[in-house]
Amino acid sequence: MSNALPTVTRDASGAPAIDFTDATMPEGLVVEVLEAGDGAAVVEGQQITVNYHGWLWDGPTFDSSFQRGEPIAFPIARGQLIEGWVAGLVGQPVGSKVLLVVPPEAGYGNRPVGPIPAGSTLVFVVDILAAQ
Repeated sequence: MSNALPTVTRDASGAPAIDFTDATMPEGLVVEVLEAGDGAAVVEGQQITVNYHGWLWDGPTFDSSFQRGEPIAFPIARGQLIEGWVAGLVGQPVGSKVLLVVPPEAGYGNRPVGPIPAGSTLVFVVDILAAQ
């Protein structure tokens, strides 16, 4: 049986919203390209600039650069970010919009982090704006 992923929509400003109706939690990391970019592929170790929105699976928002009103830049490297981001974004062309479903083993595991309970599956919509 295949998993039905959450449905992503965008408002007039481009900020994403998500609907978990009829979605089933997948096993393992899921990377779904919502819109393919036409820039160079992201390489591990680069500084990337993204806009993102993060939700707990079938739950509330826990973080969003969209809501803060400005993108964020950071190195995309193992040990710097959760594994789900590195595995899901490295190789994606700049300009891509990506849905990531990150299981606990590729996220924060069995430790709580801020508003994220231990053992959480996380869902992100990530717009890759730049990489250098």
